[in-house]
Amino acid sequence: MIAVVGRLDSGPAAEIARRSTGRGAATELVAKVREGPEGDRRLLELAAANVGHAATLRSGTATLEPADVQLALRYLPDLRVVVVASDAATLVATAAEAATWSGAALVVVAQAELEIDLSGAIVLEGPADDPDGAFAGLVAALAVRLDAGEDPAGAWRHVSADLSVDEVSPPAARGPADRDPARGPGRPG
Repeated sequence: MIAVVGRLDSGPAAEIARRSTGRGAATELVAKVREGPEGDRRLLELAAANVGHAATLRSGTATLEPADVQLALRYLPDLRVVVVASDAATLVATAAEAATWSGAALVVVAQAELEIDLSGAIVLEGPADDPDGAFAGLVAALAVRLDAGEDPAGAWRHVSADLSVDEVSPPAARGPADRDPARGPGRPG
């Protein structure tokens, strides 16, 4: 089972969950939804997409607290992947702990570097906007492969090949010539 942790009012959580179930994976959304007709509409949309929302709380506020995440993840059976799709700075420590005790893979979507050791986690920097859901689709494809038991390196390699994702090298792997626009990439000085 894949647990997607995140906001329903913004960010990729709902789309990642939808796309994961669309690929055949059992997926639960860990979130808060506002009380009232708008919240009801969101929950019905999720149900229509076969996204489980047993761990989605009704509340006057849409912000998840670490205690909410901890409680929700403790009650999800067969947890194999945890995707933190929003509010990573406040929720990732709790999600990482839950992933550790359940033996689940951890995928984190973050907009900035996090102040926690995430060795063993897959950390992706999401775009500011994902109007066509392409990034959410990439995260969902990765989560589904991890849920099926693939190791993280193999899952990433397959998703990258399947979706034609260009390989990106980390900034530390670039040489000084790559950083000097006057010389151009890879050209000797």
